[in-house]
Amino acid sequence: MYNVKIKHYRFGDSQVSVYSRLILTGKRQKKDVVADTLAEETELTLADEDARHQRSVQNSMKRSLGTIYDISRSNEWEYFVTLTFSPEKVNRYNYSLCSAKFSQWLKDIRKRVGSDFCYLVVPERHKDGAFHFHGLFANCDGLDFSPSGHFDNFGRTIFNIGSYHLGFTTATAVSNNESVTKYLTKYVTKELVESTRGKKRYWASRNCLRPIEETFCFDVQGKGVLCRELVEDVQYYKACEYNVNSKDCLSEYFENKYLTINAAAEEVV
Repeated sequence: MYNVKIKHYRFGDSQVSVYSRLILTGKRQKKDVVADTLAEETELTLADEDARHQRSVQNSMKRSLGTIYDISRSNEWEYFVTLTFSPEKVNRYNYSLCSAKFSQWLKDIRKRVGSDFCYLVVPERHKDGAFHFHGLFANCDGLDFSPSGHFDNFGRTIFNIGSYHLGFTTATAVSNNESVTKYLTKYVTKELVESTRGKKRYWASRNCLRPIEETFCFDVQGKGVLCRELVEDVQYYKACEYNVNSKDCLSEYFENKYLTINAAAEEVV
């Protein structure tokens, strides 16, 4: 169990989660699982159907966002890309067909470019219901990038991807990993989660790095010292209040650089 979790990303970035309650880990006893299941079923019979659905959507979106964020922050990217689907190639309103076509393209292009090709791709559903994809690429020299003759708002060249034949493409060089991560995660919306229920919501190559995680169990005084130290050079902070078994709980999230924790001394080093 723990009440502090640290995720170490590339370039010295760290995210620290501090919880007011202990987070249990390991296998749960079967009797506890059965008891929780019965309690949940009793609760669900009394709960409103729409409320249950919304809770499920929110939890699913949170998991997808967390995974996409972690992968994006843990890798160094070269290009931000947009990939669309031509109506002559595939029904862009059918997510299953778009996913199948895109997955096959990734499989084929990986054979061509090589196993070093690194990617993280998420779908976006347009207002009219059509799907297209956005992603981050690295080690992708064999994709046949060519200047489109256009530039973005920062004066960077917009490229087209010659090896992609399913629709229109754009690619721009990544200048800030943190900014492009926030840009990518904004596409994971409630509407997207609902329209892709039970289906793949992101594509990540196996060679994508993941954050290194550490967990700690601090007493109340230790958590107080930790939070005060984190606040001194925090780059981003967020607090979330929630309820567990009729008890009010708090989760605090800090983003800092070059952070380590000495668990024995219970202080920030």
